[in-house]
Amino acid sequence: MNTQINRLPVPTWNRTGVNWLDKKALPPDREYLPGDHLPYDGFLPHGISLMDDLPEEIASIPGGMGEWMNEFIRKDADKTCYLLVDGSLSEPVIITQTLDSAKPVIRAHYAINANPGSNLTVVQINRGDAKDGMIGSLTQIDAQENSVIRLISIQLLGQNSHSFDTVGARIGKGARVEIIRAVLGGKTAACGSAAYLEGQGGDYQQDTAYFADKEQIFDFNDIARHTGRETVSEMHTAGVLAGTSSKILRGTIDFQAGSAHSVGHENETVLLLSPSARNRTVPLILCGEEAVEGQHAATLGQFDEKQLYYLCSRGLSLAEAKRMLVEARFMPVLNKITPDDLRMEILNVIERRLDEHECDS
Repeated sequence: MNTQINRLPVPTWNRTGVNWLDKKALPPDREYLPGDHLPYDGFLPHGISLMDDLPEEIASIPGGMGEWMNEFIRKDADKTCYLLVDGSLSEPVIITQTLDSAKPVIRAHYAINANPGSNLTVVQINRGDAKDGMIGSLTQIDAQENSVIRLISIQLLGQNSHSFDTVGARIGKGARVEIIRAVLGGKTAACGSAAYLEGQGGDYQQDTAYFADKEQIFDFNDIARHTGRETVSEMHTAGVLAGTSSKILRGTIDFQAGSAHSVGHENETVLLLSPSARNRTVPLILCGEEAVEGQHAATLGQFDEKQLYYLCSRGLSLAEAKRMLVEARFMPVLNKITPDDLRMEILNVIERRLDEHECDS
């Protein structure tokens, strides 16, 4: 097993334990049989077709978790969904994967080949649970000139399963890719994204929200690599840690030669609900070009007593005030999630987690 999944592009001291995925979060040690590569058979709106074979230029796009995870999913995928997008579509493609004891392992390989000027939203939802269950997904995106792709990824697994989600996106001239993630479930959850801003004026937006409690382990590795001129990347993360959970976020903005007049921003805010929870945030900016703008920020803290006092003075109970402040952290992500019933399902999970935390406190 290659232990260097989610590898930090430029390593720091090994003793900090952030250079790659913690061994506790590696895929379960079990026999993984070759997958059947079953093609997607759900509804597709007009303007989208399935590709039988994935072009090599898309299959070779690296994901954020590294080549090992790319190969692990691509080679032995249980399910595939290779979308060819032509035109602007208002209706999203919604794909749901569900773990259970009869199907404890799912490896899904997605691809989106967006023709110039096309527009599509894809919603990926992972649910269910199984002892030592695992869902692994690889999504490779080729956003050609002036296309717009929105990828909404929702992870709602049970407490016995493991999640691995890796994305690689090549962004062409004037194209835009948005990744919206909500990570709530799983015994362990690892995510990696890599955006390659190659065309002039390419735009990348990533918004992530997570809630880890009990003994959950979350691990993120997000990279925005600028090679085209006047490209923009925005990576924003907000999360809540409770119980004895732990989380690592590696966020890298890489300005390479030729990316003059590009802009990259990244930030994370973390709310600690427990003194036993552990947070590690590693913001990184690499610069091989002079005329660029890069900023990073990270904020870690507990509930603001002044905010709680203000809300309670307006008639809310302490529990209601805390719930409001936690939900506010998720709203930048929730406001971008469609359909509405999925947004409400996530809010219900957050409220249940908060209730459990209050009972355990």
